[in-house]
Amino acid sequence: MLSEEETEEIKKKITSHIETNFPPEQILSARSQIESMNSEQLEKFLEKNNIMMSDEKKDECVFCAIASGKIGSVKIGENEKAIAVLDINPISKGHSMVIPFEHNDVAPKEAMSLAEKISKEIKKKFSPKNVEFSKSKLFGHEVINILPVYKDEDFNSEKSHASMEELEKIKEELEKEEKEEEENSREQNFKGKFTKETDKVSFEEEKFLWLPKRIP
Repeated sequence: MLSEEETEEIKKKITSHIETNFPPEQILSARSQIESMNSEQLEKFLEKNNIMMSDEKKDECVFCAIASGKIGSVKIGENEKAIAVLDINPISKGHSMVIPFEHNDVAPKEAMSLAEKISKEIKKKFSPKNVEFSKSKLFGHEVINILPVYKDEDFNSEKSHASMEELEKIKEELEKEEKEEEENSREQNFKGKFTKETDKVSFEEEKFLWLPKRIP
């Protein structure tokens, strides 16, 4: 159970996130909802939204914990500055986020580059109408949210909880064609090399057959 001090501190951080990132017409309602929660209700809210830490790590940023592997996630991309993972509470298929490795309130440009790369893969494999980006900041750590839009989804649409097995299947779908292309490329390279070697042998045989007979 959260202590009174922890409860107030977490409420402040979530309220700050709401005031910074929510649409103006939703701020008052969302802030009132958070402020009215007691410790038990707040803890359930954190668990439901996958931002609850174990007792010894409550002071650690949840995004830092995901980026470092301390909290399990399904990774779908990475570069030198950030990691891309599937959202465990997705709004739509392929809903994901890019988390910078470094704890900072401004995501580096490399994080957006990774988000754009993931967006292209999602468009290629799942064919959404559009893929939208949204930056959000919680506990002082800015992340980039990636939302595939198939019908009329937006970042305020209802979320659903996904199991790790379901997320792994989505990851497999994202990577399937890439693996097939790699296998086809290796097969083509092998065939090309084999054909060249065969042609070389045939040429040598032909040259041998057409050598003029030696006149004594």
